[in-house]
Amino acid sequence: MNNLMSEQLLSDIQRFKKELLSEFSAINNYWLSTVLNDQGFLGEISAVGEAKADADKGIILTTRMLWYFSEAALYAPEPSLVAAAHKMYDFIAQHFIDQEHGGVFWSLDANGDVVNGRKQTYAQAFAVYALSAYYRLSRNMVALTSARSIYGFIEKHAYDSVHGGYFEAFDRDWGALDDIRLSEKDLPSAKTMNTHLHMLEAFTGLLQAERVAANVAAATNVENSLKRLLETYENNFIDYSNGHLKMFLSRDWTDESIELSYGHDIESSWLVWEALEVLAVPALTKRYQSQVETLFSTCFKEGIAKDGSALEVFDLESGKAIHERIWWVQAEAMVGYFNAWQMTADDKYWQAVLAVWHFIKEQVIDSAHGEWHWVAQCDQQAQQSFYKVGFWKGPYHNGRSLIELCRRIESLKK
Repeated sequence: MNNLMSEQLLSDIQRFKKELLSEFSAINNYWLSTVLNDQGFLGEISAVGEAKADADKGIILTTRMLWYFSEAALYAPEPSLVAAAHKMYDFIAQHFIDQEHGGVFWSLDANGDVVNGRKQTYAQAFAVYALSAYYRLSRNMVALTSARSIYGFIEKHAYDSVHGGYFEAFDRDWGALDDIRLSEKDLPSAKTMNTHLHMLEAFTGLLQAERVAANVAAATNVENSLKRLLETYENNFIDYSNGHLKMFLSRDWTDESIELSYGHDIESSWLVWEALEVLAVPALTKRYQSQVETLFSTCFKEGIAKDGSALEVFDLESGKAIHERIWWVQAEAMVGYFNAWQMTADDKYWQAVLAVWHFIKEQVIDSAHGEWHWVAQCDQQAQQSFYKVGFWKGPYHNGRSLIELCRRIESLKK
């Protein structure tokens, strides 16, 4: 921010950062001491801390752990975090990468044998994201080569050369798949915003890695893919009639959505802006800035509950917002509104950050068993049905928000 800050604001920011760093340390301690073990890591831990030793290991949890430990170690180069990143990379390299057909498997059993070899584009993106971060930490060229390879398979098999965008899923050898859904709650749509969102962050991460490696040709290829993804957001995902993103679409971009996702809207707002900052092309920044502002301003108007927490979903069929507060939405809302504050200097967004953080401290952080609840404590009716660690829950959303916010605070002009 370019405006001069008051002494009170500076004091509030520093107190906020101190609390973020304390929680960053707590999350690190939880994952290092509770989830990692001599055999690698646990695939699932219940809401009350019960380990499930025989749980399958999913690629989403595994890559998110690699990404987090890599980024955490880049931010705070502690030996335990560096060692954890190495451990997660070794596990992925030995067990998850498909040496025959390319890409990464969907899931393994507790012993590391393949259970489901499907190639979900969403999962390939997370592998690129994680391996790119690990390369920036370790300078391991084999890791970067793997990231490049998986990126190449995405471009070769998933890109739709007729209508643009990327298809959802394939079987192990990249052939057709009957059930392409990411999860049981998703629609069987050919293209989804969620997958494209995580490809956006993956390509942004790979571009940063290629620049570290000083590979101009490789960086140019990724830049072109990233620019094309931004065009896809502009032309196909943003619904200019309501300021939200379309979630599920057909092959030819017919909207099939049954809900609006405040969580993905606010997450997209800052990830799109991050992509623009990494690309560093002023004309593109100017072109897409209003779209970013549309996303975070709409979320601010519609997606905040009376207690300051961030809502997740608006159901289009019932015409009502779902008031269950989910951990990852709170984390992404903090970063999204902080980014909005940096872009606009409007105090309402800074106050929104503080309100969400207050809610997280009171309702989401689990002071008894560690880490964050899947659902806020005030929504206890659904609490026990969700795990603390599992296929879809790693240290990625909450850990990333803490690191991202601390980095942003450190970059503020005093």
